[in-house]
Amino acid sequence: MASIFDAAAGGDIGAMNGFLDADDFDIDAKDSLGNTALHCASKAGEAAAGSLLVECSADVNIQDAHGNTPLILAGIHDKRLVASMLLWGGAERDLQNNRGNTALHEAAISGAKDVAWLIVENGGERSVRIKNQDGKTPLDIAKESGHPNADLLELLEGADKEMSVFLSKKACDEGRCRSSSAC
Repeated sequence: MASIFDAAAGGDIGAMNGFLDADDFDIDAKDSLGNTALHCASKAGEAAAGSLLVECSADVNIQDAHGNTPLILAGIHDKRLVASMLLWGGAERDLQNNRGNTALHEAAISGAKDVAWLIVENGGERSVRIKNQDGKTPLDIAKESGHPNADLLELLEGADKEMSVFLSKKACDEGRCRSSSAC
């Protein structure tokens, strides 16, 4: 019988059910590379397998050996349906991997505009402003990439502008305005 990791990566729900039905099964067990079954499903784009794991209480924010969460892997591998399922399952948008990248950084690197859109439009607005270990935001990365994507740039620039307006209004509400025109 294949492992739960292979079954999840292959989208083999029948085989997964065999593992999930075992009394002593640890849904967040890691393989020798530090991946859980949810990491494997995320990399492979197996949203149905991932959804089954999430429904069975898999940790959607668990990190692999590189600090990647399943949502970060969805950004790396441009897996829109997986990203949607993970966001529905409560995945944190702002968690950072060992390089300081969020899922939005990784989506910008890979040019995954649909994944980036899902993150930004589903509570990830703050991710636009997070800097990685190199001091770069997702927008910086998208601008510097060798494969600029106009839609991705427009999305990130718009989200950055919205965040600027939000922060200015918040500062005014807290009495910390820099100028009267900001309010």
